[in-house]
Amino acid sequence: MAAAATAKKRYRTPGVVNGSLAYDFGALERQLENTGRMAPDLYSAPLEETAADVISRAHENTKAKIRPAQHLSPVMVLGYAAVAALMVLLVLAYVELASISGSVVSMQEELTALETENVSLMTEYEQAFDLASVKEAAAAAGMSQPSDSQIYYIDLSDPDTATVHEPEENGVMAVVEDVAEGVGAVVEYFR
Repeated sequence: MAAAATAKKRYRTPGVVNGSLAYDFGALERQLENTGRMAPDLYSAPLEETAADVISRAHENTKAKIRPAQHLSPVMVLGYAAVAALMVLLVLAYVELASISGSVVSMQEELTALETENVSLMTEYEQAFDLASVKEAAAAAGMSQPSDSQIYYIDLSDPDTATVHEPEENGVMAVVEDVAEGVGAVVEYFR
């Protein structure tokens, strides 16, 4: 039973080999491909890291983080130019909006001034044509109301008719005038 227990027991101590002692020639390359660096030697003591090693590793990390310079794409340049043009147009639109708003405010102020002037002028107009003041002005000028004998009524119930009287023309002269009018109309048509 002790032999069975020792056969199953495996040791993981350095220097003890469990398995094949054949040299694996591709192990180093696989390790370099997987991690990008070499593994520390199992039999050597670990090296203490110095301040210079820490600084150089920090510089390597910094260099690794820096992106290589990229070439500017013409599409990207056109995109930035379009955005810049739109921003300029937006600023110009805001300037135009501000000027229009200013003119609207001035027109509203002018409208309120005109409305107050309208009210005052309407008051003067109503006072100028007040019936009592008109009667007083007419009496002062010597005017009076017409009497019934001065009033005439016209009956317009018949339909409108008109008669035009023209002097009679001679027969020859009328024919000559008609021919002259016809020739004038033909000449006027072809102009």
